[in-house]
Amino acid sequence: MDTGQRHYVRPGGHRLIGSGLWYRVKQFWRALFAPELTGAQRAEVQSQLTPPEYALFCRFDRGEQWHSYQVMRTLREAGHGELDLLAAALLHDVGKTQSPLSLWDRSVIVLMKRVAPGKTAVWGQGALSGWQRPFVVKAQHPSWGAQMTQAAGSTPLVVNLIRRHQDELPETAVTAEDALLRLLQWADDQH
Repeated sequence: MDTGQRHYVRPGGHRLIGSGLWYRVKQFWRALFAPELTGAQRAEVQSQLTPPEYALFCRFDRGEQWHSYQVMRTLREAGHGELDLLAAALLHDVGKTQSPLSLWDRSVIVLMKRVAPGKTAVWGQGALSGWQRPFVVKAQHPSWGAQMTQAAGSTPLVVNLIRRHQDELPETAVTAEDALLRLLQWADDQH
């Protein structure tokens, strides 16, 4: 059963759960009051992305740009400067630009994942219209983002990290891609 919680291991080895209520309240608050990226921050983003990838990044609203920038910064500050990982951090939610979610939509998703987690997974497979739309966006945006970044010429690793960024990794996952995915999920769950 999908509990809506992503389990992962922090780089130091501590097991965390990334969808607690306090985390979601902070995430909501940050989205509401996210600052514009400064010129220096925007230049930093551009240095990590190809021009077509940067064009995708520019499709984000202010809150999503700030979130993605913070995910990338968290990875860099933790000593992870792999270009593909940083590009995936900046673009991991780009699929959401296909059908943007309001703060209200995001709140409903979080609430319903708590109340009826199995149903939200089913609703996420529905049509991209009507009351199910937010659940479809939540469930399908990794796939959409992978298609968008592939079309923009991103490397296969960037595309795969974006496609898999919501996947729950088993403890036995040991590939190099899985290790980068764990790092991406860890940084994403910080913001």
